[in-house]
Amino acid sequence: MGISISLGDYEPEKVPEPWEEYQYRDLYRAYYTQSISIKINGLFHCITVLTSLELNKCYTDPVEKGEYLSTTARNCYLSALSIYMDNKGRIIKGEKVLTQFKLKSNNGEYILDSSFKVRKQMELCVDKKELHNHVIKNKQITFRNGRIYSLKKFHEYIIQASICNRRTDVNYTNLKVTGNRDELNKKLNLLGIAASSVGFLPGKAPIIADTTIKILALALSAEPKFNLAEYTFPINGPVYLDNKTVIQNYKRENYNGHISSQQLQGRPREENRDILEELEEVGLNIK
Repeated sequence: MGISISLGDYEPEKVPEPWEEYQYRDLYRAYYTQSISIKINGLFHCITVLTSLELNKCYTDPVEKGEYLSTTARNCYLSALSIYMDNKGRIIKGEKVLTQFKLKSNNGEYILDSSFKVRKQMELCVDKKELHNHVIKNKQITFRNGRIYSLKKFHEYIIQASICNRRTDVNYTNLKVTGNRDELNKKLNLLGIAASSVGFLPGKAPIIADTTIKILALALSAEPKFNLAEYTFPINGPVYLDNKTVIQNYKRENYNGHISSQQLQGRPREENRDILEELEEVGLNIK
C-alpha cells in the first residue's frame, strides 16, 4: 500500500513509513469483514466494516533458517485500516489505527517486550462523499492530514461489498457467513449479479476464533485500554476474507556506505498463517 502526502494542488510527495528505515522487514497482510451497530445522527444502524490488517516485523539481522538462531529484538507495527459502509453501499467513514510494540527473544521464541510501552496512533479519513469517491473511483484512501494511500487488493473487497450492499438485501458480511449457499446463489442469479463480483465462494467464510477476536479488537481501537464488548460482539462476524495470509519480505542493501531504499525480496507468497493467533501467542493484549 503506497503512501504520499498532498498539499493543495501540488503533486503528492512520497512520505516514508517508520518501518521503511529498517534493513529487514517481514510484512504480513490479511483482510476481514464484520457487521456492527453504530449510532449515526442519533439512531443505530447496522453497517459493514472491512479491515486491512498489516503486521510489519522489523529487524537488523538476516534470519537464515537452519544456520543460527536470531536473538535481535523485533520492532513491530500493526496497522489496521478500516472502511465503514452503509447498506446502500456508500462509504461513510474510514480510519487507520497504528499500534507499535516490540518483541524480544526468549528461549528460542519471541514474546512481547513488556518494558516497551505499547504506542497507538489514529488517522481519520476525509468525510463521506469525498471519501467514497476517492476510494471507489480513484482507488485511494485520503486522510485529513493530507496523506494518500493507494489501494490494491483491498480495493477489490471494498468494491464487492459496495455491490452486495447496494443490490441485495444481504449485507456483505452476512453473505460470507450464511449457511444456505444454494439459496443465496439463486438470489444473486435473479438479481443478475455474478457470484465472483461479490466474492461469492462455495462454503462459508471461516469465522475468527473467540480467543483471537480480542487481538483484532485491540488493532481497531486507538485507546490503550479498549472497550472489548464494542468490538467482539458485532451483529455478525468478524470473518476472514482470505483463507490465507499474504507475506512479503523486504531488505535494504548497503553499497559501500550508500543505503538503498527497501526492496521486495522474492515473490509475495500466501500461507495458512493466522496473524491474530500469532499476536496472541506472543502475548499482545491490554487488560
